Amino acid sequence: MNIFKAKADYFIFREEVNMQITWSFFKKLTEENVRKYVPRDAGVYLLWVKLKNDKWRCYYVGQADNLERRLLQHLSDDEENKCIKTNVRDYVSGYEYAQVAKQSDRDGIEKFLYDHYKPECNEIDPGGKPIEVNLP
Repeated sequence: MNIFKAKADYFIFREEVNMQITWSFFKKLTEENVRKYVPRDAGVYLLWVKLKNDKWRCYYVGQADNLERRLLQHLSDDEENKCIKTNVRDYVSGYEYAQVAKQSDRDGIEKFLYDHYKPECNEIDPGGKPIEVNLP
């Protein structure tokens, strides 16, 4: 909790919202890579697509109780999000994740990442109070 002096006898309390998280190395989104490198732990993740100019754009921000299972779902034929399905099927995709155990932290981080990247495949705003984190 930080305290800032506003006037002679008044103090404003501000809750600290910055959090440092450890991002994984960037990997190509394949079933083999997910099974080999992604833990079955809770966390947040980013899906990226390679553009024609060789730059990458984040197309989806998510969170999961089990990162491995969730990323494998995105690769499956049962993926319901048509935007994700198209990016995975037709383009080169990559991913990064960060392990985050606490649900309320995942909620806030997901909101911050959503607001920052404005990913095209997220169909709804996750809502809630953003928790600012270091970006990969």
